[in-house]
Amino acid sequence: MGRRPHKVRTWSAVAMAAVVTLSGGTASAATPTPVTAGPLVCQGPVIRCVQDARRTLEGIRDRLGCDHRAPFPAIYVHLERSLETAVAHGEPFDEPSWLAGSLNTGFVNLYLDAYEADRAGRPVPAAWHAAFAAARTADVNAGQDVLLGANAHIQRDMPYVLAALGLTRPGGGTRKPDYDRFQAVLDRAYGPAVRDVADRYDLIVALADDRWNPIAGLTAGQLFRSWRAQAWEHARQLVDAPDQAARDRVARRIETNAAQWARLLSAVRVPGYRTVRDDYCRTHTGPVPAGSPLR
Repeated sequence: MGRRPHKVRTWSAVAMAAVVTLSGGTASAATPTPVTAGPLVCQGPVIRCVQDARRTLEGIRDRLGCDHRAPFPAIYVHLERSLETAVAHGEPFDEPSWLAGSLNTGFVNLYLDAYEADRAGRPVPAAWHAAFAAARTADVNAGQDVLLGANAHIQRDMPYVLAALGLTRPGGGTRKPDYDRFQAVLDRAYGPAVRDVADRYDLIVALADDRWNPIAGLTAGQLFRSWRAQAWEHARQLVDAPDQAARDRVARRIETNAAQWARLLSAVRVPGYRTVRDDYCRTHTGPVPAGSPLR
C-alpha cells in the first residue's frame, strides 16, 4: 500500500451518520433517529477490514441460497474481493485507511443494518423497502434485484456515511480523488459479478456480460458513476447545511431520489418469472440451507 495505515477506528462516527430513518416507508427527516451500528468494526490493517467485510457478505449470500435477496450480497462479495486486491497490490490511494477502512466498513454496515432490520420486521428506508419487497414478491429478474439494492445503498446510504466521516482529510484537502479512484475497483468487479449472478441465480443476467456485450458494461459503469456523483453531492449538501432544518431538506431529497429510482427499477415485471428464476437457481445453487435465518 505504500505506507502502513494507522490503527483505524471506523464505526463510532458512522453510527451518528444517519440523519433520517423511515417510518412506514415514508421519510421522516424532521425527527432523525441514529441508525444502529452494524457488526463490523475496522481495527488494524485495512486489508483485514476488507476481508472481514467480504466474509460477512459471503455468509449472508450463502445463507440466503435462492432467496431473491441473495444477488445483491453476491455482487457485493465481488466488490470486496476487488477492493481486497487493490489494497494488497498497493493501489495508489491518498488515504487507504479512509477509503478501504472507514468508508468501506461504514458503508457495508449500513447494508447490514437494513438487512437485519427488514428481517426483524422493523421499518427500513423506502428505497430498501422497495428492494426487499421486490425480492419477496415481484416477478423481476436478478439484475433488477441487484440494481434495486445498489440504488438503495449508493444513492440512499452513501451520502450519510460520507457526511459522517467528512469530505476533507485531517490535514486539509478533499477526499474526492480517492472516492473517484474507487470507480476503478468497481469497474474491475463488474464482469466477475455479472457472471456469478448469471451462473447462480438467473441466466438472463448473462445478457449484461461485458465480454461479448461491452455496451452493457459501459452503460452500467455510467449509471454507477452518476449515482456515486449524486451521493457525493448530497453528502456535500449535508455537510454544508447551516442548521437542522436545512439538513432535513437535504435528507428528504436523498430519500425521495432513491425511492423514485426504486419505483423505476422495479416497474418492469414479467408474470411468472419468479418460478423460472427459482427453478434455474435450484439446479445451480441449491435450496436454502437448513437453519437459514430467512423469514
